[in-house]
Amino acid sequence: MPTRFDTAIAQDTAQVARQTGFVQCVTALRRTLATTPAGWALVVWMSWGQVPQTQVGLWLAAFTVVWVGSLWALRGIARRGPLAARDAPRVLAVAGLDGAAWGAAVGLLMGYDRVLDPWLAAVLCGVSAVNAPVYITYPKAYRVQIGALWASAMLGWLLLAGPHKVPLEGLLGLTVFLALIVYYMQPIAERVVDGIRLQLANALLAQQLRQALALVEQDAATDVLTGQPNRRALDGVLAQQLERSADSGRPVSVLLLDVDHFKHINDLHGHGVGDDALRAFARRVQRLLREGDVCARYGGEEFVVVLPETPLALALEVAERLRTGVAEAPLLTLPLLTVTVSIGAAQYSPGQSPAALLEAADQAAYAAKRGGRNRVRSAPAP
Repeated sequence: MPTRFDTAIAQDTAQVARQTGFVQCVTALRRTLATTPAGWALVVWMSWGQVPQTQVGLWLAAFTVVWVGSLWALRGIARRGPLAARDAPRVLAVAGLDGAAWGAAVGLLMGYDRVLDPWLAAVLCGVSAVNAPVYITYPKAYRVQIGALWASAMLGWLLLAGPHKVPLEGLLGLTVFLALIVYYMQPIAERVVDGIRLQLANALLAQQLRQALALVEQDAATDVLTGQPNRRALDGVLAQQLERSADSGRPVSVLLLDVDHFKHINDLHGHGVGDDALRAFARRVQRLLREGDVCARYGGEEFVVVLPETPLALALEVAERLRTGVAEAPLLTLPLLTVTVSIGAAQYSPGQSPAALLEAADQAAYAAKRGGRNRVRSAPAP
């Protein structure tokens, strides 16, 4: 059963699909109107010598005014960016005026030659057929255009008199053709717009899936308690940095931080306070690190800091800054809790595995604890 959220997403997708169809229609309409003079040339060539030149000139002048105004309106819409809610009336007006200009051929050009009349009717049918794909993503405008063409043709037929009267059969044939093309175009247009909606829905679903996968990947690489990278993320970062160091010869060092007497904190204050202390400790360390350094939770109260392009001497300076920065102010105020940290430092040697490098830092941290805690020790070169 669809939820309210699903319904809202479907409505939003349908609205975006309609907007997309509107934009495509404006683009196609501008391109089609640019070729309209070719149709004029055909009509003028067919009518020349058969229809009074004043009639031909009047139709051509009226159509030119409509054409120029339509292109100007569409250019303004395109410059601002087509927006259905704002620009639909102008597009409908352009479609209607274009249809009316073509339909005016019945009253101005037909009725003078019995051979010419069917050809001009065929041109009107052809214009209607050619414009169908233009409005396929915005069928309302097509209905307006065809309606205006038929109304203009009907008005022209009613105004004709005497020998210039176009046979009713011709007008009925044009009416049937226009009605049929509108009738058959409507379901096709609906399927096209629905196809756009489906494409947008699939794109939205794919984006949501990518975001979900990225979130899962981020969660899988993040320590839930502290928000820092976890052991899995640390393995990836460390392997990448050691590979770069092996290729470039630039140094990489690691620090292993072990919070002193952490078991005592849990025993005295409870695991809830212990968790708060670890979170505060992680934030404190993160603030004291340089840009590019990576701090990850190694396990329990142990953290590992990866120091790219850092020799052991500089790593010891960073470690000392961390040691004093942790101890100089309480981590928590309720209860008031100040901790110290023992730190072991080690520098990567070519050929050394990530596990061996971490083991060296761990042994150095153990030496710091044996030496009285709240101090920094470095591992001997392998």
